[in-house]
Amino acid sequence: MNDLLERYLGAVCSYFLGPKKHVVYNDLKSQIQAYAHQYDDLEDLLVSYGHPRSVALTYGYRPLIQHLFNPKIVSFVERIVFFVSGCYLFFSTLYYLEQFNCLPFQSTQHVVSTLNMSTILTWILSHPFHIMGGIAITSIVVLISLDQKHPISQEIDPAWSLQKLYDLPHQSHYPSHIAETLFMTIFTLFFTCYAIFFTRDIIIQIQHESYQMIHLMTYFFQPFIMIIFFDYIIDMTKKIYTKKYLKYSTLINLFTLTALSIFVINSSFLQDYLLPLNINWNYTFVNIFIIGALVMIYIISLYKLLRNLKSYRSLFRK
Repeated sequence: MNDLLERYLGAVCSYFLGPKKHVVYNDLKSQIQAYAHQYDDLEDLLVSYGHPRSVALTYGYRPLIQHLFNPKIVSFVERIVFFVSGCYLFFSTLYYLEQFNCLPFQSTQHVVSTLNMSTILTWILSHPFHIMGGIAITSIVVLISLDQKHPISQEIDPAWSLQKLYDLPHQSHYPSHIAETLFMTIFTLFFTCYAIFFTRDIIIQIQHESYQMIHLMTYFFQPFIMIIFFDYIIDMTKKIYTKKYLKYSTLINLFTLTALSIFVINSSFLQDYLLPLNINWNYTFVNIFIIGALVMIYIISLYKLLRNLKSYRSLFRK
């Protein structure tokens, strides 16, 4: 019976984010427990409380987007975004690992920058921010276009019954985005400072043999950063995790960790890629930002990987 209560509370709280979720959870649970003695069983009480969305509205829930998108269209666009961005991440990563001479099967040679070559394929692979941004904009346009062609009713059915109560998923299906939002806030602030710092002519000013590698790294990190944001935005739209989403997200984050590990290990990163210390503050900040970027991407990817594996085990265990 407690399991049924937790499933109902989870359904109501899925409409909220952050501390508000815990406030609603504690208050609603206290109310239900206080009224429990007035009913013969808990099922009747939970049915009388009404649809979880209706209860959420009484606690101040207001959707940011009033329009209801076709779930099938949303799912289709999500798959396309993960597939296309995942393919681009794969080939772009191979391209830059080749530039860094980090591939296990690659013969020893000097690092050669091809960022200024004119071939279309090279331009696509060497401009991750533009391509990933284009993928994001295109996916939004496709979502809106397909949703207009295949609209669904904008009326939300408020009907609530005992059967619908029993059909509620396990409470662990409802994700909590608090930890991830905290990580992503720090992640965003760091890479905002990172972008501002490297948009200066700092690379041109640095007269050191590592400057070309540092220039390449500022591009190498971009697809990882963008796909982490893609994953977070899609994750935030999820009131309930699905098998497909957890699999896609797990593969993306596993590949990110693997690619960065290959780069760090095979490039002798700490030995060959950092600038000399105690020359000037610009050199020091370059080292801080480069190491910090690796650490940030590692932390958020590892967190998401472990979260996905834990969620998959708890949600879909038999």
